[in-house]
Amino acid sequence: MSGELPVTDALVIAYLREHADFFERHEELLGELRLPHASGAAVSLVERQLAILRERNSVMRRRMTELMHTARNNDELFRKTRALTLELLNVASWHGLNEVIATSVLTDFGADFVCCHLSAVPAELDHLRGHAGPLPHERLLRGNLAACLTLRADELESLFPGNSVEREGSAVVAPLSLTRGRGCLAIGSRDAAGFAPDMDTLFVTYIAEVISRVVQRLAD
Repeated sequence: MSGELPVTDALVIAYLREHADFFERHEELLGELRLPHASGAAVSLVERQLAILRERNSVMRRRMTELMHTARNNDELFRKTRALTLELLNVASWHGLNEVIATSVLTDFGADFVCCHLSAVPAELDHLRGHAGPLPHERLLRGNLAACLTLRADELESLFPGNSVEREGSAVVAPLSLTRGRGCLAIGSRDAAGFAPDMDTLFVTYIAEVISRVVQRLAD
């Protein structure tokens, strides 16, 4: 009839959305409708729905596995961070702070490099360096937030003096919150992907805050 609207895909979709029970009222169509499959063979609508559900279940299982893996990693990080915090509470000297940073970060956290840089602090130890001028992290970071960075060999050697680096690597750098002076905690890897830019810096930020309190106590 001339007054009837042509049946379009949009009209069919709108109708099915409005009548979600359509296939419940016409179950015979589920077995009659045939849909193309990636293999080239046609399958029924029910088979296609089952395939979609299986795929979605597979995706959900992968996501759950990833979440469980992340949770286990976070539990392990929390355990190590707690142990480091307790060690830092007992630090009574710059040499003691140097040893705790080296032992906990290099051994327990499996980093390749670690160094704490401080302004106007009389320390020239393996992992604790005092500076009269600018600190090496200040040209790498914008603002006062911790960040994971991919760095050239010379940038790594600046952050981690006394270490020989032949190619680019990565580091997480966390500024210290000090009432006097400036500082940062830098943890590095010889692997350029070791500290990826999208990695979470929550635990490193917390460790830097604890070290900040220790530094202020030692500097008083």
